[in-house]
Amino acid sequence: MVLSARLVPCVLTDVQKADHAETSASFLTLFNENPDNFISRCVTVDETWLHHFDPESKAQSMAFKDVTYPPPRKCRVFASACKVIATVFWDSEGILLIDHLEHM
Repeated sequence: MVLSARLVPCVLTDVQKADHAETSASFLTLFNENPDNFISRCVTVDETWLHHFDPESKAQSMAFKDVTYPPPRKCRVFASACKVIATVFWDSEGILLIDHLEHM
């Protein structure tokens, strides 16, 4: 059996609980009004940090060496300090918008 963990808020304030209940009730009302068209009217959003860097190509990293010397050592490439937050909006048809915001 394979189990998958889900991130669930452990402790919600009374205001957060009321917001969740209100949002759930409004979704239920929308579903009851038009169940066949409910999914097509939902939009989902997700945000993620993207780290970017320009790694060396294989050709760029090649070096000539004498057979009596060990090969050159290379440092491991880590993601640079350049990062962007990507916000993606999509619905049942596909992606609606991808927005990028540079880290300040």
